[in-house]
Order: sequence, then C-alpha cells, then structure tokens
Amino acid sequence: MKEGEHRVLVKALITLNGKILIGKKEDNQNHPIGGEWHIIGGHLEKGEEIEDAVKREVKEETGLEVEVHQVIDIMSFSWNKNSETDSVQIVFHCEAKSLAAEAKSDLEEVKWVKPSNITEYVHTEEAERIENREKQKNFIEKLEKMPF
Repeated sequence: MKEGEHRVLVKALITLNGKILIGKKEDNQNHPIGGEWHIIGGHLEKGEEIEDAVKREVKEETGLEVEVHQVIDIMSFSWNKNSETDSVQIVFHCEAKSLAAEAKSDLEEVKWVKPSNITEYVHTEEAERIENREKQKNFIEKLEKMPF
C-alpha cells in the first residue's frame, strides 16, 4: 500500500436466536490476530460493493448466507502502534439464515456465544472496541435485552 492509504475491513456481527457467531483464526504468526477469536470479517476487494464483501467474507469463513441489516459502527485504527497502515473498519449487523456454521477459509473453529459473553472470547483489541465504542456497546446491550 502507498503511504496515506487505508485498508477497508468489513466485519459481520452475525446474530441468530439471540446469539452472536465468532470465529477463531488459524494460528498464523503472520496475522495480527492469528489463533484468536474475532468477529467474522475481512478485506474489501478492489471494485467490490461493501455489502457484497460482507456476504462473501461470511460465506468464505463460515459457509453461511446472511442478510445484511445495518451499519453498527465505522472506525479507523492501526493493528499495532508500529503499523504504517491504518484501516477503516465497518461493522455490520447481519442475520444468519441458519445456525449451521462451519470453520472454513482461515478459521480453526466457530462458536455461537451470548452477547453478554462476547468480550470474554474475542481478542483484546476487539473486546476494547466493543466495550468502548458507544455504538457497538449499545448494540450488544440491546441484543442482551431481546427475548429469545
């Protein structure tokens, strides 16, 4: 990437029956979250529509079809303090059409978790964003209150 450019990441906060789907990345030393749990997502490809990227990433990583409902949050960040590349991350609420998720692509495992437990599983930076970004925190709190 050229200096000053940003990567665009799409994340799918996938829900069904009051639970959220998370994935555990393969333990790859070259990936910033290798071996850790995260909200499903990945990179926007050149020329790709953003919602199409969300659906593609979910399908590639879990085999699931999802309906994209709304943007929950948009933010910028760097993977670490020494990173020369910033990322723009767009978090979408998506609803799965089935609970039959499978670990595919670069995932070791997938798991459905209660909204109140998500920060216990996901990697530290993602947990901090969920807890400290008002839009994400409010969305999780609303999910916790929904009857299922």
